[in-house]
This record gives sequence, C-alpha cells and structure tokens, in this order.
Amino acid sequence: MPKPMIIAGATGYGVWPANSLEGTRLCLAAPVAGIEIDAHLTADGHVVAHHDYRIAADTSRRDGDWLDAPGPLLRDATLAQLREYDIGRDRPGSAHARRHPDKAGMDGVVMPTLPELLAELAAAPGPKRRIFVEIKTDPADYRESADPKALLDAVLRDLAAADWLDAAKIIAFDWSVLRDLAGRGLDIATAHLTVPDAMKPKVRVLPSGDSPWTDGCDPRHFDGSEARAIQAHGGREWSPHISDVTPGRVAEAHKLGLEVGVWGVSNAGEIAAMTALGVETLTVSGPDWAA
Repeated sequence: MPKPMIIAGATGYGVWPANSLEGTRLCLAAPVAGIEIDAHLTADGHVVAHHDYRIAADTSRRDGDWLDAPGPLLRDATLAQLREYDIGRDRPGSAHARRHPDKAGMDGVVMPTLPELLAELAAAPGPKRRIFVEIKTDPADYRESADPKALLDAVLRDLAAADWLDAAKIIAFDWSVLRDLAGRGLDIATAHLTVPDAMKPKVRVLPSGDSPWTDGCDPRHFDGSEARAIQAHGGREWSPHISDVTPGRVAEAHKLGLEVGVWGVSNAGEIAAMTALGVETLTVSGPDWAA
C-alpha cells in the first residue's frame, strides 16, 4: 500500500504554536513533506498565517497580558499592529489548552508572513518542501474575511516570487476561490475542502437552499455526493475532515478520478487507518508523523 504524503497541519498546531515560524522550523526537522497554513490579507497587503479572522483571545497576549476579547480583524490591521501580539502560548485552562495538553508554549512568537514561511521552506535540507495554503474567506459574510480575489492575488504573488508555485497547493472551503484560480490557467495543485458533516446544520444556507460554500455545486444536486459535486465543479481532490471519511466515500472519489486528502488527523492509529483506505494526503496535527 503506497504511503500518503504527510503534511504538518498549521505548522504542527497540536505540538507547537500554530501558523508560526517556530513551528515551521520544528516541523521541517520531522519526517513531513511540508506544512499547511491558514492565509489572510492585512490592511497593508501582507499575506499572514493565522487561523481566525481576528486575533484569537485564548492564544494571544499583548504586553504580557491575555486578551479579554478577540483582537482586531486581520483585514483591518497592518502587519506592524498584528505583531504587537505574542501568539506563542494557549491561555491556561482554555479550550485550546485542554485540547492539546502536551503542546509546547513559547514566548516572543509573532504572526509570520507567507514570504517568511517560504524562506524557511527554502532553507530546509532535503527535497523541496510542500506548502498547502488555505484561503481563509467566508462566502456567508465577507465583511470579516479578506476579499477573496485580493487574497488569492497576493498569495499567488508571494508563491511566484519565491518560485514555489510547483510545490504549493491552494485549498479552500470557499469553492468560488478555486473557480477563480481555475480560470487563471496556472498549473498549481488544488483541493476542495468540505465542511464536516457534524457542522453542516450550522451552515446558513442561501435562499435557494444551497450552501454558500459550494459555489453553485451543492451536493444536494448530486444525490448528496460531495465527490460528484467537486467533480462537477472541476476539482481534483476531495479534502474532508477525518470524521467524514468512509471506505465507500473514498472509493467513490477515486472512481471519479479525484484524489483524497484528509485533514484533522491527530494520531498514529488514524494515520494507519487512512493509509489502509489508500488516501493520497494526510494533514496531521502531530506528533505521530513518523508512523
């Protein structure tokens, strides 16, 4: 059975500060093919890596103090303003801290830019490392996220400047981003992320009944099949949360010519189970990458 490509999710968020240069350096010392990041656009045009649309209160300090509430929207702040926050530790007793009790905390960790992360990948020994860039936009409410075209433009600008388009994959829950990218004629890998089944009841559907995330190719028009919806949308890869993966769904995706890239993987048992199903890529929080 071929082994799947192992990617460190959010620069190893289960063991090191998420979306950080520090986490990236430690990931690249581990047996992984590359890293995954969440990408946003600042008010002054920098692509930065961070999970939430705002500075997250439970993972951020300013002048040594924990935040009482989430910080500013990334889209409305400059890079210099965002770097006033230390994002290297989880607030003691928070949900983040309980979820990853063995995670290493660090001080002096600031939000990195995409060019800085690419420089770390370029400096790593061995084969050219991959980077999966999640375009963080919200088609249900673009008032909080960056403009999707502007963010995609900036990501592609930075990847091209670093000569990293060939080792990058653009991933998105917002399928309109992937339609935009397909229209540009670039030879770059992509993956259609899908909202976990457990979270679908929380999605605010459009008046038509479709999900805003699926860009007119809602699975309900394809007998509930996400794989068929992705194929109709021109996709190459179905990227589900591990909780949605079944042998039947993997087999269907493969039969339709799609690769399968699973995210939310956290331990050796899950890596082994997904490998047995023949998936191509695993985005793993760590630390069981060597399994």
